Amino acid sequence: MAWPVKGDMGLRAPRPDVLAAVLTMIAGAAGLGQLFLSWTSIVSGVGLQDAGGGVTGWERFLAARTGASLSVSDFITAYSVVGTALAGGALLLLGLAMFLPVDHRPLGAVALFLAAGMFVAALWWLIQGHSTFNQSVADLFVHAGLGWYLFLVAGPIGILGSIKALSTG
Repeated sequence: MAWPVKGDMGLRAPRPDVLAAVLTMIAGAAGLGQLFLSWTSIVSGVGLQDAGGGVTGWERFLAARTGASLSVSDFITAYSVVGTALAGGALLLLGLAMFLPVDHRPLGAVALFLAAGMFVAALWWLIQGHSTFNQSVADLFVHAGLGWYLFLVAGPIGILGSIKALSTG
């Protein structure tokens, strides 16, 4: 058996990873978009009501941050919205970088860390965040807007894109 030479197996130049880039950029756009799009069109008894038809993620952040009794739970709830938006901006940039012919594993590792944080933020809202606004979990979905759903899917889509980048290399 002859030993492989440089051109025989596996040693190829890095190429752009289009699928990983697109998935990561979609997750980034969702993470950023949730901050500016309506999370809900009707919020009763909370003091949040927008005549324009909804409460944005930014308004959710402001309301949770300025609560009368800002507990640790309310603090995490408030800043998870902004944290998801910041991670979304970073995922957009990482997705753009995945179009370059470089090793995508370091980019994928950073993207996985950020996307996992976005996923944990969404889980936090489902488990604990509803109590900040005195709503049931069902109320979060009954009156849900596009921003809420973008907040929920940004993390899982980012995880898929980052795993693709890690697997391709």
